[in-house]
Amino acid sequence: MSVQPGKRRVASPALSDRDGHFPRRLNPVSVQFFVSAVEEGSIARAALRENIVPSAISKRLSDLETLLGVALLERGTQGVVPTPAGEAFLHHARLLLRSLERMRLEMAEYGEGVRGHIRVRASASALSAGLPAEIQSFSRAHRQVKIELEEYETPAIVQDIQEGRADVGIGPDIFQPESLLLIPWRQYALAAVVPNGHALARRRKLSYSTLLQYEQVEQGYSSALSQLLDYAAQQSGLAKRTRIRVRGFEAVCRMIGSGMGIGVVPSFVQESVGRIYGLRFIPLDEPWAHPKICIMLRDLDSLPSAARSFVDHLRRSGAATGHSSD
Repeated sequence: MSVQPGKRRVASPALSDRDGHFPRRLNPVSVQFFVSAVEEGSIARAALRENIVPSAISKRLSDLETLLGVALLERGTQGVVPTPAGEAFLHHARLLLRSLERMRLEMAEYGEGVRGHIRVRASASALSAGLPAEIQSFSRAHRQVKIELEEYETPAIVQDIQEGRADVGIGPDIFQPESLLLIPWRQYALAAVVPNGHALARRRKLSYSTLLQYEQVEQGYSSALSQLLDYAAQQSGLAKRTRIRVRGFEAVCRMIGSGMGIGVVPSFVQESVGRIYGLRFIPLDEPWAHPKICIMLRDLDSLPSAARSFVDHLRRSGAATGHSSD
């Protein structure tokens, strides 16, 4: 198609890149009209495509050229073609319009249910206290959200939250780092665990000093519960004889059931392993024997929306069980 270059001069732009106002003056509707004019090769056909009168599109395109300070189209009796500057602008215009469409679609998906990726670190106690069921119920309601769950001991959870490697941590409040926000989720009791035939098996409650008269089975040194028990033993002035250390509450109970010693675990562990290993769970009569499982965050307001939704879900579930506080 032969198009004679127009004689119209384009005024110098009123704005420069340095003043920071260009993004506010660039109208996406004008950008769409420009793309339509190039693709149709005619302002009249672009007007039909966009359901607007030709004079309105022509005015928009002239204003766009004035804003940019360069001619974008060569106008002639047979239609329009882009100038070299118009070819360059066409590339950026299509990228901009595609980006806006992606933004629209993504926001529509958020309207249907949040999307995102949540990095969760949880302790063994949190996993045993019902966290998997809560993750499952959240995932059913937010199928487009990916939850990356890893089990860690509490000190490692705290470190990952502090250093930004995780969004949400869930574990006991035995450690209370000042740099983190702790939101109570569930409260639980610690129980002494002994074999059914043990000398202490008929007791209704036990002090920790009584347990220290026997060999202990515990989790590893870095476990929050092990560190709490170490501190309690020091405060009592009694020596603690730890015979074996294993990973996880189920392993502790299995070793106790095998006659390796006695120990302390959260009382809710009884539901899953008490009968399997022939164990007796006895309430621990100590002021520190009722820790809370907390949601650990750097800052609630700075969390991604998906992570905030997950935290809200956990807080509601905690309130439903009577164990959470605002």
